[in-house]
Amino acid sequence: MNALRQFTLVLCLVGLTQTVALAALATPPAAAEPAETFTLPESAAALSLRDAINQAMAANVQTLLADARRDEVAGSSREARSAFLPHVSARVSQSRRQNNLTAQGLDIQSALDSLGPAAQNADISVPDVITYNSFDARAELRQNLFDYSAWQQYKSAKLGQRVADDQLALAREQVASEAALDYVSALAARASVEAARADLELADRLADLAVDQENVGIATGVDVTRAQTRQARARARLAQARTDRTRADIRLARTVGLALDTPLVLSDDLHYSAAVDGDIDADLDTAYASRAELRLAQGQLAVRRAQLAGARGARLPTVSASATYGEAGNTYHENVEDTYTIGAQVEVPIIDGGAINARIDSAASRLDQQRIRYRDTRTQIEQDVRVARRTLHTLAEQVRAAESAFDLANRELDLSRDRFAEGISDNVEVIDAQTALADARNGRVAALADYTRARINLAAALGRAGRFRLYEPATP
Repeated sequence: MNALRQFTLVLCLVGLTQTVALAALATPPAAAEPAETFTLPESAAALSLRDAINQAMAANVQTLLADARRDEVAGSSREARSAFLPHVSARVSQSRRQNNLTAQGLDIQSALDSLGPAAQNADISVPDVITYNSFDARAELRQNLFDYSAWQQYKSAKLGQRVADDQLALAREQVASEAALDYVSALAARASVEAARADLELADRLADLAVDQENVGIATGVDVTRAQTRQARARARLAQARTDRTRADIRLARTVGLALDTPLVLSDDLHYSAAVDGDIDADLDTAYASRAELRLAQGQLAVRRAQLAGARGARLPTVSASATYGEAGNTYHENVEDTYTIGAQVEVPIIDGGAINARIDSAASRLDQQRIRYRDTRTQIEQDVRVARRTLHTLAEQVRAAESAFDLANRELDLSRDRFAEGISDNVEVIDAQTALADARNGRVAALADYTRARINLAAALGRAGRFRLYEPATP
């Protein structure tokens, strides 16, 4: 009994030592930076771009799913760690058995006959079938002492927690970029409504001018009809712009995690910030250091290495020990005696049909595939940065061109309107100039929206979508 207690104590000490070692290895991964929260009331309230990004990172379904997955991965890590901790179980059983001794090879009568005449003359009757009760109650302790493959699996699970953190960071960056783009789309939709409203007001004034010119005999009915047709088109254009604004608002509300019927009042405006030239190498270094995709690829590479080491470790022997202690008898109060077992086990794989080699080949292939993905991720990041920088420069030129086209269209309309008012020409020139002004006004809105989207794409390419500011200078 003393030997059993000493052996059990040794197993407990081994388990405690492994627990301490696991705790030292399992340094908790850095917690992801919590996103700021912003909640709109049910009534209309001002929503800035910064608020939209913060709310999206806190409430969008993609970030919520990524955050929930961290708990799943943490559970898998604890499950892998359990292989190195003591396992204690208890069981109690009571049964009644009937055994056929002869069927089990126990010929007791022949054994008595072999003892000689004294046993043969004795009045001994041995039944072939016996019936008895059996009771057993005991506790069992099991402890793995060495299992390199399981140790690598645990390391892989711990690395998986860091991968889950990187996945959450990536989800937040992607959601921040999506929220910023949707916010700009909502701003552009509002600007389009204002442009359509200005076009309608201009069409109303020009239609009134055509009627006045007809009344004094300068214009004809064709001029009036032409102006009224343009007026009707302006009304239809305004209705379509309002529909587009409603769609943009609903999309923005869904992205930031608000109720879809929440009335939105956007406090920011489309804003042009001149691009400041920056060094491409510095931007690439920033992107490599900040992009969550690259950290995620690096983490998955480490996981694949640990999985390969675990597959190779399956060739090594495993060592475990166990001890049981309990009471056995016919019933819980009849013929009860203390019983125990202690032992250790060493298991060495010799021939397994090639299963270990197959697992090693699969793990090595997954590692090679991840190396390819890692290199491709770096290339993709470089592509994103270069394309975003070039696009920003090109769209900056487009914004300046759109502003110039808008000014020229205004001048053209003023000149053609004056000629029509003085009776020098009909209103065909006015209608053409009005159409050109409407196109220039919409082109200016589209150019400014595209330029702002390019700024967001550049921030995302640098891994800074979550920190994007609308009124800061654009730095390619």
